[in-house]
Amino acid sequence: MSGNIEVRGESGFGKSWGGVKLWSERNLPQDTSELPRFCRLLLKAEDGTDIAMTDPRRFGRIRLAKDPVSEAPISSLGPDPLEEFPSVSKLRETLRSKRSPIKSVLLDQSVFAGVGNWIADEILFQARISPHRSARSLSPTEIKRLRTRTLGIIRKAVDVNADYERFPKSWLFHDRWGKPAEAYTSRGFQIQHDTIGGRTTAWVPALQK
Repeated sequence: MSGNIEVRGESGFGKSWGGVKLWSERNLPQDTSELPRFCRLLLKAEDGTDIAMTDPRRFGRIRLAKDPVSEAPISSLGPDPLEEFPSVSKLRETLRSKRSPIKSVLLDQSVFAGVGNWIADEILFQARISPHRSARSLSPTEIKRLRTRTLGIIRKAVDVNADYERFPKSWLFHDRWGKPAEAYTSRGFQIQHDTIGGRTTAWVPALQK
């Protein structure tokens, strides 16, 4: 939710960490001002590359594992939408067993790995589905639309390297932030902010049913 992986002197990979000298393994900086701000972990590769994990809000966690894919918490994650997203029929089976609001289900990492809050809102906005709807209430047509929008949104975000300025102007993303008294989409539809499953949810009642 915050922070970054910063590589010293490398541009285009993580965040550029320029102007900071390389340190030897025996001479790490005593002056923390030489480190990136909010640095929580510093790694040094064999070729001398410095890699820092920054995390101002301290939400991040680091685990050492021999086989991460087969060990918790990675092993408990659902499929990566870009690699092995379930078919419409398989997705229908999964959603039929869920009584929770579809917004909450989208955020369930055991079902939709990698789908965060704004992505879930964007998916439901583009699929024209109310976030309050029970997941099991979705029709086959709605599930197909949900799947298509999920893949499309995530692919677009990855293609532009999460540069939000390159997201389509019609996306809810550009107008969803904060809770203004009169928030509207680019096409003039009013945005409503509710709390679902403990998460702020932006949606458009006039379009999402």
